Amino acid sequence: MSQRPAVLGNEAVQAHAGQVTVDLSAITDNVGRLRRLSRSSHFMAVVKGNGYGHGLVSAARAALDGGADWLGVAQLAEAIALREAGIAEPILAWLYLASADNEMIERAVASGIDLSVGSVEQLRAVAGASRRQGRRAEIHLELDSGLSRGGARLEDWPELVEATKQLERQNVLHSRGAWTHLAWADVPAHSANSASVLDFERAVHEAHMAGLGPLTRHVASSANILDRPDLHFDMVRAGLAMYGLSPADHINPAAFGLRPALTVTAPLVLVKRVPAGTGVSYEHRAMTHESRFLGLVPLGYADGIPKGISGHRLVKVGGELKPVIGKVCMDQFMVDLGPEAGGISVGDTVELFGDPSTGAASADMWGEAISSHGDEIINRIAPRLVRRYRA
Repeated sequence: MSQRPAVLGNEAVQAHAGQVTVDLSAITDNVGRLRRLSRSSHFMAVVKGNGYGHGLVSAARAALDGGADWLGVAQLAEAIALREAGIAEPILAWLYLASADNEMIERAVASGIDLSVGSVEQLRAVAGASRRQGRRAEIHLELDSGLSRGGARLEDWPELVEATKQLERQNVLHSRGAWTHLAWADVPAHSANSASVLDFERAVHEAHMAGLGPLTRHVASSANILDRPDLHFDMVRAGLAMYGLSPADHINPAAFGLRPALTVTAPLVLVKRVPAGTGVSYEHRAMTHESRFLGLVPLGYADGIPKGISGHRLVKVGGELKPVIGKVCMDQFMVDLGPEAGGISVGDTVELFGDPSTGAASADMWGEAISSHGDEIINRIAPRLVRRYRA
């Protein structure tokens, strides 16, 4: 009898050789450590992007076990999924289209999800949903303090505050928080940070003078939890650091007792000896200069493995890091095992990245290899790789 395919969304997929292991205790422990470093009364665990690839609901629950009392997501669907999973703690969602997401906004309001508001248009959309649901919406006013992304610019802030005040008087909504995201959060000494925080404090003061609040103020993301305690205000937001990755080039997570929660592995499906002068993978961009043993790993760029890792010693097999050789293909890549196989054989586990304290490469090391960061690596990993969890 043939094996029935697993179902993923609307797609049928066969069981995949690659595996993602998530250590939930690492998330819980990391949040606990970060919470102890925080001077804030509240701690938001950011679980957007399917919990940075770790699993939305599982990561959220692990973070709450570690002491988080808020959850943060980008998409409304993520926030609603958390509610449907039975999570009752406060949730903030901040990315939605005011002119088109009316149904989702209504569902969010009905589910008691806080919404970020950075424009009068968004405010009106939330207010409309609130009226239709017959439930007062909770909002956080967002200031664009220099990132030029979400939020109202300082010159538009008074209009947003006035419109919010009018709707609060009508008991349509309630402003619970005020927040911003620093453009130079990962460069703590940058002068723009001080200027941005001054703008934020001015904006909050204007809101308070207009009668809004008290507002829960939050500015600090992962890097600033670790390097700028003066920016902690009433709540901090932890993303990368709670997953054990570096939120900035100058920060070593291990120095703060943080450890990665995610490990990616796959079996070697083929080991072969090739002679000197053998071209490896497409276009023969890699050539063997002596007899070598090569190992075939059944993961590729369709699984989120970046092509830029070619030539880098990043893959742990046989107890040590080995270099990727040749171009990464859609579903597979080759590892240079050396002039001798050293006992490595088909079926042996290849650890792509995980906890560097075990001798594995970290996702941050992979990010550096492609001139990026670990967050891009962990968020690339495809859903078709099975997630397995351990407490």
